[in-house]
Order: sequence, then structure tokens, then C-alpha cells
Amino acid sequence: MTLIELLTDRGTATRLKPGGILFHEGDRAGAVYGVVSGRVRVEVSTPTGGRLVLAVKEPGDVLGELAALDGRPRSAAAVAIDAVELVQVGVDDFLSALVDEPKHAVSLLQRISRDLRESVDRTTARASADTTQRLAMLLFDLADRYGEHSDAIVEIDLTLTQDDMAGWIGATREATARSLRTLRDKGCVATARRRISV
Repeated sequence: MTLIELLTDRGTATRLKPGGILFHEGDRAGAVYGVVSGRVRVEVSTPTGGRLVLAVKEPGDVLGELAALDGRPRSAAAVAIDAVELVQVGVDDFLSALVDEPKHAVSLLQRISRDLRESVDRTTARASADTTQRLAMLLFDLADRYGEHSDAIVEIDLTLTQDDMAGWIGATREATARSLRTLRDKGCVATARRRISV
């Protein structure tokens, strides 16, 4: 039994439309969510009024576990990228499930460790690369994760706006647009409405 299956046994189903907000940064943690289908963007606001994308949660991933574990307010917001189906479990039931099934507690720690490592890698990249380099690294990473391969071209199966990409790489929308234009002029990417091919 997977962690999502365990949560499904103890929780209730909920759905979000694209752009729907699961929870806000600073909210009190009343539940933990497992992603059954679709994708959810985890993001934080910046001091300048922008947003920084921390992660994309996919089927099998858990959302809101940090606030459930430490009892503090939500450290980030969660927004549906596309139509999302989730299972919602109360915090007490979630913690009880981890006690009852220790192997899932270990699995959750491994996921948290993976996310932390990826966050450190992104932070290092942001500190050592310019905007165009950061955007190129992001697009190649997204192509690897969500790409649909056709000959030598990979189309990213993820609806992306320039605001989304700016949030991912920690840049302004204007700087991201310039960098995207640079990559397009060099023949590295092709763009259509909310679609990118690498």
C-alpha cells in the first residue's frame, strides 16, 4: 500500500479546477493532501510582490505535510496547475497513519529530503547563473520531467506562462521574457501559446 492509498482510506476526495487555490501561505494547517491526479504548484510570495515557485507536486506526492508535522502556519501556497484530484486527510489522522505505518513515515522523510536537495540545487543555480542560464536549466529540467519526445524536439507537457517561469527562476517577468527571446533567437526553444518545445 502506498502513502496515497493509506491516506485515501482515511480521507475524503476533493477537486480543484486549474488555478484553484488549495491553501494560502500563512494559513493554519487543518489537513494534509495527497495528489491523486493532476499537478499542483507550490509557491511563496517575495518581498517585491512577486512569487517564487518552490516545487510542482505530481500524483503520489503529499502537500501540506510540513505544517502538519511542526504545527506552524503554511510556509507556502498551493495552486492547481491543471484539473486536480486530491485526497484530504485531517492532521490528526495523518499523524496517526504515520505512527501506524512507520514505513510511510520513512518514505515521507525521503520525499522531504529530495525536495530539500532540489531546493538547495535551485538556490545554488540562482546564485551562480544569470537569468538566461537559469531559464535554460529550468526548461531542460521540465523537458526531462514532462517532455513529449518527437524526433530531436521535446514539447513540454505543462501549461506555462512567462509569470510561471519567472517565479520558478526567481526573476522578473520582463527579464524572463528577454531571456526566452534570447533562447528562441538562438534556436534552443520554440514557443506557442503557453507551450514550449526544446
